[in-house]
Amino acid sequence: MAALLRCLMTGRPLRAVSGVVAAQPAVAHLQCSTLRRGFHCAALRLQDESKSDRPLSSSSTSYHKHYQAHSAEQDPAAASQQQSASDPNTSYQEQDGEQSEDYETEEQLQARILNAALEFVPLHGWSMEAIAAGAESLGLSSASTGMFSNGAGDLVLHFITQCNSQLTEILAEQHNQVQLGQAEKKKTSDFIRDAIETRLQMYIPYIETWPQAMSILLLPHNIPDSLKHLSTMVDDIWYYAGDRSTDMNWYTKRAALTGIYNTTELVMVQDSSPDFQDTWNFLDNRIQDIVNMATTAKQVQSTGEAVVQGLMGAAVTLKNLTGINQRR
Repeated sequence: MAALLRCLMTGRPLRAVSGVVAAQPAVAHLQCSTLRRGFHCAALRLQDESKSDRPLSSSSTSYHKHYQAHSAEQDPAAASQQQSASDPNTSYQEQDGEQSEDYETEEQLQARILNAALEFVPLHGWSMEAIAAGAESLGLSSASTGMFSNGAGDLVLHFITQCNSQLTEILAEQHNQVQLGQAEKKKTSDFIRDAIETRLQMYIPYIETWPQAMSILLLPHNIPDSLKHLSTMVDDIWYYAGDRSTDMNWYTKRAALTGIYNTTELVMVQDSSPDFQDTWNFLDNRIQDIVNMATTAKQVQSTGEAVVQGLMGAAVTLKNLTGINQRR
């Protein structure tokens, strides 16, 4: 009996030891699971950090899409915010905070400012003050005048370009009407006269300050552009007048028309007659002088040909009378 009791007492520690031994695999399994989760989180963290340094592979991309789709199902609002943050912003934000797809180039902005500045030329003249006033009328700072390196010259040349473009549109419209049979073709002298008058009438709103503009155009750094615009205007007038000459007449016609335009412009800035009537009379006389010169040149040419032919005829007659042409 005593031996049996000793065996039972001895079995209790064994069961305790066996329980501890049986519990160790469970503890070890738990610790392994914890380590695996730690390694998995570390791997995901390293993967997220390396996304900015290298492109995503196909497998990681598919995993990322699957994760986004799963996130969208769980939280649609957060998914939409994430999508909007990832999309590039291609719109243009204006100064007032509104979004606009239109973008204005520097040249377009300069043209807008110069167009607005023309309204202030009668008050400020052809000056930087007029440009600054034009910029302020558009809601811009007066410091935007720094965009114009040529100063008042940019304003005058812009106005010259604008006037030439308007004249070309008018002449082209008249030419189209003649081609369509909606208007009769004018004589060359009348066409040129009307074209010059139309062009000079564009100066009337600024006639009081136009001498200042002429002096600005005569500055050395503005002379090349001024001559370019003048030659373009003269060439357009002769083109729509029907001139297609390719010989020396091309140069003489344009030189003559340039002289007429410049002298008429000088008369106009000094004219005080009603509606510039003296200026238009002066223009009529200069056009008539050109016509008379052309007629005289043709007469001289025809007279010279007639004289040459007469002399040749007289020589032949003299030979016949003296018998030089008789065959022997």
